[in-house]
Amino acid sequence: MRRLFFALWPDDASRRALASAADRLAPICGGWPLPAANMHITLAFLGNVDSARLEALGGLTRAWPRFADAWTLDRLGHFPRPRIVWAGGAPSATLSRLHDALWQALAAHGFTPPQREFTPHVSLVRQAERPARETTLATPIVWRFDHLALVESQLGNGGSRYRTLACRVD
Repeated sequence: MRRLFFALWPDDASRRALASAADRLAPICGGWPLPAANMHITLAFLGNVDSARLEALGGLTRAWPRFADAWTLDRLGHFPRPRIVWAGGAPSATLSRLHDALWQALAAHGFTPPQREFTPHVSLVRQAERPARETTLATPIVWRFDHLALVESQLGNGGSRYRTLACRVD
């Protein structure tokens, strides 16, 4: 079994800005900043998936239609459970369409979408004891995205490590 999800990875400038925000917020919120390499937007979390399904999921990923857009992250939020401080922004029609289309495609492969509402966000601080004092980022971050990735989460000492298994490359 492999722990899988579909994600969007940030461009380098967004990754640096998000890592800086996480480093600044961790002492304020308690907890620890996510490593810059782990910052992403999860579009679909699949959980534990049998390795026999990897080929089909990889094919779905590599055949995904081209897209390119940007999303402005300008606010901070807190999920009390699982104790995460995150960055997000105004609702994005592109992210919502990607999320919905992905789950529609995944349904054809036997996956069931979650019942909760999609809240696109980037986790910044894990094990946060409290939310950030501010509710907005000091400087908005424009995240440019243009490819979908199938990612494996490997749990180990020091937290999760992510490995891209497939992505659309043009």
